[in-house]
Amino acid sequence: MIRLFPIKVGTALFFIKRVKIVEQPYSHIWKSYGLTPMHIEEIGQVQKITTDKGVFALKRIPSIRGMDFLLNIQKLYQAGYHRFVPVYPTLDGRYGILEGAHIYYLMPWIESGGQQIAETEKKLIREVARLHFVSTAEIPVAKAARAEQYEQTKALWERQEEHLEQFLELSERETYMSPFQLLFCMYYTETRQAFSFAKEKLKEWKEETEEEEKERTVQVHGKLDPGHFLIDRSGGGYFINLEQSRRATPIHDLIPYFARILDTFPENSASARELFAYYADFFPLKKGERLLFQSYMAYPGAMYQTAAAYFSGQRKQSEYRYTRKFQQNYWQLKNIEYFVTSLKEENE
Repeated sequence: MIRLFPIKVGTALFFIKRVKIVEQPYSHIWKSYGLTPMHIEEIGQVQKITTDKGVFALKRIPSIRGMDFLLNIQKLYQAGYHRFVPVYPTLDGRYGILEGAHIYYLMPWIESGGQQIAETEKKLIREVARLHFVSTAEIPVAKAARAEQYEQTKALWERQEEHLEQFLELSERETYMSPFQLLFCMYYTETRQAFSFAKEKLKEWKEETEEEEKERTVQVHGKLDPGHFLIDRSGGGYFINLEQSRRATPIHDLIPYFARILDTFPENSASARELFAYYADFFPLKKGERLLFQSYMAYPGAMYQTAAAYFSGQRKQSEYRYTRKFQQNYWQLKNIEYFVTSLKEENE
């Protein structure tokens, strides 16, 4: 900060500059790593820091999750899994710096090799299979807990089916249906069929696993996305964000991942089937895991949520947006239908 102060010398009035040194935000954090930034670029929640020692990424994570994140990183490294961008220690050996409500940590900045999205997805699914394989462990599960999960899930889905039936009756009472109501009625039968398939697979899962006393868990990534996976110029793939990693069953990674890549215009889902097969080559699902995966994939939750929001009477979007969203939900439903039934045929 520069401030001007007048000084009177004789009859002349002069101004001198007093310069106050203002440190950049996080400067004490950089110093903890022995870094002196030459250039800093803010990219979302990440600082890209160029120094005479190289280019680094300074990230932050809410402290409530930060300790688990750093502990998970250490466990994976000790288990022999190194396909993630490393976290650098500070000069005094810490892997994170607590500052207010956040923990800050430093990683090298790695430039992407610019691969095609299809190649990135393939390497991503291979790496998550390796991550699951390296970190697999069985934990005891009470039979009563598994039975309770089944009953609660089944009851929830049946309540939602009842709501859909009520929405249908409301729509059919109208002399002139709205565009959304018309679309809802057109897709009602297929939505209910998806519920039936999901419940069928859920029941098969219950029957398959009801006598099992253990469950396989892995270290899941938590948010699989090409944006969190980097392929360097030599072709090596690395996870750059493991902040939501935790212990869970493998399908906690697979369900949101395949739901995302199938959320497109109608297609034959061949690429999704190939990716699933590629994953299974490295880390095949057990029969119970596969049945539960098929059940939750088939569950038309997106269609139900959109319909429930529309018929709630507290609409936050226009008729056009609700109708457009419901159409997109339907396309995803059909893509998933082809995908899960193809898995069923392969399993048989």
